Amino acid sequence: MISTAQIALLVLATVVLAAGVVLVVRTHALVELRFFYRLFLAQRQANRFYAECPWVTKNVAFHPDVAPRLDVYRPETGTGHPVVIYVYGGSWRTGNKELYAPAAQRLLPSGFVLVIPDYTLFPKAGYPRQTEEIAAAIVWTLDHIADFGGDPRRVVLVAQSAGGQVAGLALLEPRWLAAYGRSAADLRGFVGISGVYDFGAVLAYHGANVRARDMMSEILGGLDNAGRASPITYVTSQAPPTLLMHGDADTTVPIAVGLDFHRRLQAAGVPSEFITFPGAGHADILFRALTEQPPRLFDSIVSFVRRCTAAQEADVTAVEAFGATAS
Repeated sequence: MISTAQIALLVLATVVLAAGVVLVVRTHALVELRFFYRLFLAQRQANRFYAECPWVTKNVAFHPDVAPRLDVYRPETGTGHPVVIYVYGGSWRTGNKELYAPAAQRLLPSGFVLVIPDYTLFPKAGYPRQTEEIAAAIVWTLDHIADFGGDPRRVVLVAQSAGGQVAGLALLEPRWLAAYGRSAADLRGFVGISGVYDFGAVLAYHGANVRARDMMSEILGGLDNAGRASPITYVTSQAPPTLLMHGDADTTVPIAVGLDFHRRLQAAGVPSEFITFPGAGHADILFRALTEQPPRLFDSIVSFVRRCTAAQEADVTAVEAFGATAS
């Protein structure tokens, strides 16, 4: 039989445990609240930056048959700047170029010209139309970026999440750029952030998640297109030097998808570097880069772009310059 003292001790232990749980929950909630407040402030500042920046040309048409437009950010002075094309994600169905003004705000001080294109979102478009549109934006950049102070020989493609699939396919499947007389060799590098490089692997990961499977099937125009729509299918030695970044706590696109793509690139002889973000989920890498100092994501992009494009500036190949640092 339990004594009164034992009952009192049990009650005390329960109270202490409950208080500890409340403290942990409250502490976690406060940490999250501070993070989202900083994110709100960063986005508000970026909105002001987009509205007031005198060095952005907005809503540029990049193909006569494509309704979406792109924005071009340029440094205040100079010409021959390295160029970054930033293709955002959003599950193929959300996002816009204005929302990603924070990327321009952080990359512009590094002396880059930044191009952020929109593309038609699902359900109005999916595979392959989204890739067709981004290929047109890439070609427009190569053809016209000198008018905005950029060097068309020093262009790096950066893509995030679903944008990694859309842009990665435009880069690696030859037919998209070849339609304009271009190829992957016209770009100096590719950066993928938490990208969907292999639909088959993502579908397998989500397994019995019928909702995710149905959504991807609709975007693909049928699951039979999973391989054809996957950048990993088209990896060859012609791919440009690549930097991949992924969180090891990503439950939307598992880090294994990025690692498999990295290994496939290396097996083809492509200089490829992989950076793991410990504890980061799918969107954490980008969101935290908007609030942390220094922003690891943007610092990594800046370093990679400088290495790749410095090779062209020095009149040597990008592969030679990057090979010593790739892993």
